Amino acid sequence: MPHVGWTGGQVRHAGKSIKRNNLELLEHSIASLQPLSTIMKDKTMKHLFIVVTLLAFSGYSFSQIKCDIENYYDEFIKTQKFKYNDEEYLVKKVVETKNTECFSNLVNSNIMYIDYLLTNFSSNSNYRDLLSITDSLTLQKNYIKQLQEDSLFNSVMSDLVAKTIEKKLPKDTISMDELLNIAVKYFTILRINEDGYYVGKVCVGLNSIEKTEAIRQPHIEAFSFSSILKHYQSEKFSMYDEFVKAIKELYKVNFGIDKEERLLRAQGAMFLLMRNNVNLGKMLKSEYEKNIHNLPFVLTDK
Repeated sequence: MPHVGWTGGQVRHAGKSIKRNNLELLEHSIASLQPLSTIMKDKTMKHLFIVVTLLAFSGYSFSQIKCDIENYYDEFIKTQKFKYNDEEYLVKKVVETKNTECFSNLVNSNIMYIDYLLTNFSSNSNYRDLLSITDSLTLQKNYIKQLQEDSLFNSVMSDLVAKTIEKKLPKDTISMDELLNIAVKYFTILRINEDGYYVGKVCVGLNSIEKTEAIRQPHIEAFSFSSILKHYQSEKFSMYDEFVKAIKELYKVNFGIDKEERLLRAQGAMFLLMRNNVNLGKMLKSEYEKNIHNLPFVLTDK
């Protein structure tokens, strides 16, 4: 039994001499300890109940965030016609939004990212019909209406919002190896010219994704391409310089006499050279860390 304090004098352990006039006080003090533990337990349980209730309420409120981005495409997606060599073309692009809607930060942090999704994961079935419209305002209105009915584009945009703004869905997990597998496909050897030199290009349309990936990963593709384009000639990570170095490496190996075979083997070698490019890996990780909250995936080292 521990010592029990008392303002009128000291009470010691049982078995020692205890003054008679203090005995009742000791018994009263010991008896009073019993309900104290019960009271503390009750208070603790009440506190736990309150905390759990608050967490549950917070989780419920948090899950109620709703951002119907497809209703606001007109805020950040624009289209217009332009003429080149007497041919008319329809240009679609993502622009920064000045409004403070639920999606504003997501869009403004991912201009090139969403532009990639718009280019590669939206339908062009009504291209000719849109091209026949002469009034610019009518063109924009009709284009947005058709885009809002585009199930493919709506799907990738809803997925982006659900995993970032709304947090209704858990983010995907991707390893650096998986990310690099996609990123290297944008470093393309287009052809071998008449003098036997490789002609390379980084391009959103001319790449090897469709020919090498059975299952498309829209958000990994969009992140990879937009990151490469952002740093194509940047001071810190110049992907142009890295690409040129890799092309020069190709000349050190004879990939074939037949031009088509040589081109195919050179392209495979380019994938491996860029896969092992230290700056490409560092750049992708840096871009991920800078924009982590606006990306629908978690990047792991392995």
